[in-house]
This record gives sequence, structure tokens and C-alpha cells, in this order.
Amino acid sequence: MRRIVLAVLVLVGSALAAPAKEYQSSFGFTFDAPDAWLVMTKQELATNPVFASADPGLKAKVDGGSVEIFYNRATSDATFTDIIDVKRGGQGTIPSGPEAVKAQCEAYAKALAKAAGRPLAVAMCEDRSVGALKAFYVEYEGRVAGAVTMQYQLARPDGKLLFVTATCKQASLDKFRPDFEAIVKSIKFN
Repeated sequence: MRRIVLAVLVLVGSALAAPAKEYQSSFGFTFDAPDAWLVMTKQELATNPVFASADPGLKAKVDGGSVEIFYNRATSDATFTDIIDVKRGGQGTIPSGPEAVKAQCEAYAKALAKAAGRPLAVAMCEDRSVGALKAFYVEYEGRVAGAVTMQYQLARPDGKLLFVTATCKQASLDKFRPDFEAIVKSIKFN
């Protein structure tokens, strides 16, 4: 009887787990993305015909190596596309210690307000670990009404920063967040 219950639990667990495919980023890392995600990296752009009709300006940015975009096909709709974008930053460090984190959070809130032209509510701002990597995390009200933006700043092995930013509808946050966290946690630098 225990074997039957265990077999059923294994089958249910595997049915609930979203299959993931490993991708190679042109920014020097690999990551796993669930099947519901459409991943536009420089390599995928060159080999995947689905991107043939993509926005030419966006294709140029991806092909030029300045950004990579991941689209969540499960939560996006005709009114809003839930996405993750990845950008390389310059030399930088992740703040460590409560005072440095507090100062970074205050500076970030001011920079957000300046960029948006209005204050944006910051829901979370903290240091985190992503595996062995040091990270800085901020979550705030999106620039578009009804949206949420989450960003991880990761310290790369070469001393530069990697910015992984997700924006989704507030209504899809509970479904979107687990995929975003899983993608970030799967990042492995080459």
C-alpha cells in the first residue's frame, strides 16, 4: 500500500513540476526556464524561427548583446506582457551589512522616483543570497499602473553586476513569482 501511495505522489509531483530547458546566455551564464517561457537570447534569436516577426528594435538590442528578454506565455495576455529582462552592468559590488543595504535602498527609491517622474512604492529592498552568489533584491510598484517590478542584482565572478528584472501584472504575481525565483536560482556562471 505504501508503494502505491508513494508512486501516486511521485506521479502527481512530476505532473505539477514545470519542465525546464537549460539556456546559454550571451552574458556568460546558463539558466533554466520553464516551458511556458519564450526565451530571446542572442543564441535563440539566431536559431529560433519564432523570433522572425519580433519587434525589429528589440531584435537589434538582443542581437547587439545589450539585453536578453524572457516572455511568460502562461501569464501574459493581450493587454500586458509579463517579462524578465537581463542586462550586464559595469563594475560594482553588492552592499553588505545593514547600513550599506539601507543606504542602497534609500538611493534606489530616489532613483526610481526620478526615472518614473513620481514616487514608486518599494515593497522589499534587501540583500540576499542566490546559491553561492551575493545578491541585492528590490521589489517595487511598476511604472505602469497595476504592475510590479522585481530586480535581482547579482555579483558576477568578474566583478561586474548582472541585472535580472521582472515585470508582471499585480494580478499574476502569485503565479509569476515562483518561475522568476526558479530562473534566478538556476543561474550558473561559466
